[in-house]
Amino acid sequence: MAATVEAMVLTEAREFAAREFPRPRPGPDDGLLRVELAGICHTDVDIVTGGYPTPLPLIMGHEIVGRIEEVGERAARRWGVTAGDRVVVEPMVGCGGCRYCTEGNGRFCESAIGYGTATACDVEPFLWGAYSPLMYLAPGSLVHRVPDGTSAEVGMLCTVAISNAVQWTLARGGVVQGDDVVVQGVGPIGLCCVAAARAAGARTVVATGLPHDVLGRALAPEFGADVVVTAGEQDVVAAVRDATRGELARVVVDTTGSPAALRTSLDLVRRTGTVVSGGVTGKDVLTPLPMDVVTLKEIRLQGVFSFDSAAVRRAMTLAATGRFPFERLVTHRFDLRDAAEAVATVADHALTDRLKVVLVPPAG
Repeated sequence: MAATVEAMVLTEAREFAAREFPRPRPGPDDGLLRVELAGICHTDVDIVTGGYPTPLPLIMGHEIVGRIEEVGERAARRWGVTAGDRVVVEPMVGCGGCRYCTEGNGRFCESAIGYGTATACDVEPFLWGAYSPLMYLAPGSLVHRVPDGTSAEVGMLCTVAISNAVQWTLARGGVVQGDDVVVQGVGPIGLCCVAAARAAGARTVVATGLPHDVLGRALAPEFGADVVVTAGEQDVVAAVRDATRGELARVVVDTTGSPAALRTSLDLVRRTGTVVSGGVTGKDVLTPLPMDVVTLKEIRLQGVFSFDSAAVRRAMTLAATGRFPFERLVTHRFDLRDAAEAVATVADHALTDRLKVVLVPPAG
């Protein structure tokens, strides 16, 4: 057993370096994860470019799936796992005692440990992110055993993409059987939102994407979209009106982060409907919203940030049905030492065949 672990460290904006760390020694209440895959999303891009405030140096990686390498006796009972089990790990570890934590919203805890985001790797025991073959599992971590037969790829997607889709579309959007639903954006989260709406029994599901979203638009019908609209080439409002028999959508889930798309979402939703805004537009972007439209149509405008533990469990249940080809969302794989190239691939919006990018740490 090696005494050290080599991880990729973000030392400053846009700069990665391989660094050695001592292998943690778990006690009764914590554990050690053998990372199988680390998913990369646009939050990672913002961290690398300095647009998302994080402490440095940092071991990134907050979309986490792996196998239990070591686990303490009390931690094993609490998490319901044994060594060798495949698990997913939620990215935030709340303090457990603040108002947000006691309300079940630990993702907003101001004292939280943040795997891959909020805890620097100069804090012992150092391995606080999944850009590493091993990751420390702190007491209080939210660890979920992956159902038998579920691949590492789908497990990783349950840590963010599918869980966000369940939270945003069902828990916050309130999609139920018979609804007409529009999902703006056909990236990994958008396609998972399409699947969540279809699984909930939506009557009509419309997906919108941009011309360069070639693969996402092509896959949308396999995830449950009845109609796929290319924004910029088609009249999105007219297409949605036609697809919904003139009624427009009861729920619109906007995953794009585009101010223009969010504005259009208000025109796609019917009176008394709900617009869920899950795309981050940037703190310096002022999104002009016609509030008279919100008021006169009595639209509920629901912001969404992340997901809770219930959404993770629902995501794994949805994934385990085998109804949707979630594995096809993983399009690019990189070795751990190629972390910079992997993040750059996520940032390259000109790519037409890129959906989910993952890092593959070396096996133990």
